[in-house]
Amino acid sequence: MIGNSYWSQGAAGTNSGATATQAADSTRQWIVTSLSGHTDANSLLQITDGTNILFEGRIDISKKGFHFNYTGLVIPIGQGKAAEGKVISSTNDCFVAICGHSAP
Repeated sequence: MIGNSYWSQGAAGTNSGATATQAADSTRQWIVTSLSGHTDANSLLQITDGTNILFEGRIDISKKGFHFNYTGLVIPIGQGKAAEGKVISSTNDCFVAICGHSAP
């Protein structure tokens, strides 16, 4: 286990994507370990610290289907910043979830 506190956040979206946010905490740094969900359109997938893109993937639903699941990630988010997982676009239905641990 990384850090001392497990967290997870999820968000549903319709036609404009979705963003799941682990709120900023001035005393902790978030470590994102997973990004998962689904979308009904080809889309970029991102993990950000609210400003900077720290991870970016792409889903092509004609090749991979509607679901995505990136596990085993170790993406540190700067202390005092939010961790955001994003599906950038969708047609009618999407969902995104991020999870991880805190440090310290």
